[in-house]
Amino acid sequence: MSIQFRSRTFLYLLVLLGLFVASQALTYTAVEYVHRVANPYESFREGIEEVLQATGLTVLLLVPLTAAAWWIARRITRPLHAVAATAKRIRGGRWNERIETATMPDDETKVLAETLNAAFDGYAGALRRLERFSGDAAHQLRTPIAAMRNLGEVALSRSRTADEYREALETMLGELDRLTRIVEQLLQLSRLEAGALKARFAPIPLWSVVEQVKQIYQPAAEARGVALVAEVETPGPTVAGIEELLIELLGNLVDNALRHSPDGGTVRIQSGVRPEGGVGLAVTDSGPGVPDEFAQKIFDRFAQVPDGETGTAGLGLPLAAQIAAVHGGELKLANPGQPGARFECRLPTSA
Repeated sequence: MSIQFRSRTFLYLLVLLGLFVASQALTYTAVEYVHRVANPYESFREGIEEVLQATGLTVLLLVPLTAAAWWIARRITRPLHAVAATAKRIRGGRWNERIETATMPDDETKVLAETLNAAFDGYAGALRRLERFSGDAAHQLRTPIAAMRNLGEVALSRSRTADEYREALETMLGELDRLTRIVEQLLQLSRLEAGALKARFAPIPLWSVVEQVKQIYQPAAEARGVALVAEVETPGPTVAGIEELLIELLGNLVDNALRHSPDGGTVRIQSGVRPEGGVGLAVTDSGPGVPDEFAQKIFDRFAQVPDGETGTAGLGLPLAAQIAAVHGGELKLANPGQPGARFECRLPTSA
């Protein structure tokens, strides 16, 4: 049989009261015995009657003391009942509920409530990330999946030549590559939002990140006739971070710049120490730039600037901004409304 914590607390207080009455009676008896030994001619019966009277008075006091014990038990367990009630409501789906700690005494119970509130915040954040991930996936994966399905249905609608089948398969593979990239970016965003990445931080030379990104995107730039120029300080500064994430950050900026630069244009990567402190990465393209009204929206998921470009996943810049934030930095558009978009990323130097 289970007993509530409040009832157990009340029983413990009653036991203490009982022990107090018993110890008081024994004390009175011992005092009377010592007095009897010291004064053998006095009446022992009268002494025992005095002990019984004193003990009886104490027993009579048990009634108000018992009521006080019940009040104390309720007082002690009231915050715990509030904690349990709030946790039950949260479990029932009211995710915004939190334990009220303003009126709690500044003791272990308040520490417990604040710890649980922090745990509930983390749980609610995980649910929000899961909901956003599901929504993002449903929103962005629908188009390439539908495109591949339509291509397959059209290819099978009638007999075709080998070249036609090959063309359909190549198009489907292109959509599959796009789908894979979107999934990878969604998973990357989910991992970044989950945190717990700073334990992997290490000093990373910034020039190394720039050189690796340039090697990765040089073939694509050459295919477009775009000059990919890197201006770096060597050995230059180091940043505390994760190398593959920094490569992802800069790679997304370069990929975005290549897509918006005209054939024969220039994409410039710059890195070095910033005059106001920290280190900086900058990527400048020779495209039409970003209108003022889209200067902030471009960092939202799936946001696109209506410049005629198609096929973008809308995740590259948000992912780059999130990686910068994880590294304690900030990514921004330095020249909204001007030709040749310039994205600047500020990062703290490695200690």
